[in-house]
Amino acid sequence: MRFGVGIVPWLLALAGLVIGLVNSDFVIWPLVLAWLVVLTLAWLFGGAMVPTRSHRITVALLLLPVLLVLAGEGGWWLIPADLVWLAIGIADRGYRRLPDDAPA
Repeated sequence: MRFGVGIVPWLLALAGLVIGLVNSDFVIWPLVLAWLVVLTLAWLFGGAMVPTRSHRITVALLLLPVLLVLAGEGGWWLIPADLVWLAIGIADRGYRRLPDDAPA
């Protein structure tokens, strides 16, 4: 996955949290803070937990119902980021060598 494309779900997640925070007149700041902690842990350790494309797709699919269950606690704001992460995982085929390319 290219870094430029891979950052889009993270930016969408942060934008969703900011929109929810501003829309509530900053009343739900503890909830947003909790989601930021979860996102920070996922950012730091997520690459090691879901190393392959198939793992990322599976986790993104399993995360959708979890976010729907947690919709009242702010999960609703993170669903667009999860859908984009799923779409990137499905579309990203990775680097393929041509038959005449020498191995690296």
